[in-house]
Amino acid sequence: MAIKLYQEYLDIIVQDGKTFYKNITQDVQDAIARSGFENGIILIHTLHTTTGLTNAKETEDSPEPVCFLVQEEEPLLMEDLKFVLDAGARKFLGILPLIKKVRPTISDALPENSLDMMLELGISLLKPLNGFKHDDFDIRITNMGPNERKNAEAHLKAAMIKEFVLWAFGNGRLNLGKWQSILFWDFDPIGRKKRKINIVLMGD
Repeated sequence: MAIKLYQEYLDIIVQDGKTFYKNITQDVQDAIARSGFENGIILIHTLHTTTGLTNAKETEDSPEPVCFLVQEEEPLLMEDLKFVLDAGARKFLGILPLIKKVRPTISDALPENSLDMMLELGISLLKPLNGFKHDDFDIRITNMGPNERKNAEAHLKAAMIKEFVLWAFGNGRLNLGKWQSILFWDFDPIGRKKRKINIVLMGD
């Protein structure tokens, strides 16, 4: 049977706050239903550089993949990112999948925003003494809009997690484990009403 493609865009309604997340598992499942596909692969990716996607639980059969980085190529932001990475964030990134993997087993009492708390701690420990250059509008001259935000931290948090999730589905349902969910994270939601993600399905 021929493989077919289906694509749609999904608006995520966000709320004010330092960090917002939403379980979009049902939204993704609804997209599969609209596609009419029974079996295949689904790609979900965010269209924003201060947002990201995670799986609520990883398993030995589906470990956290190494992925490419999609970010805003603003020179000062790139300097900030290099500083954070050179200061030791690679080690932090290396243990993050392990932290997420054992979180459900070590304690069900951990707060739902524990991922953001870990990212916050890592960035605060690695933050330059003089602050992030991306947020210094006295020296920054590129990618400046009329309502530019000081959001280097949000970019760096988003850079530390995935901007996409690639997953299989069968019999019209996502192939998720009992405790697995697909989570959308927004690290810069203040004053925004919605964000957009792209969903692409390949199947039959």
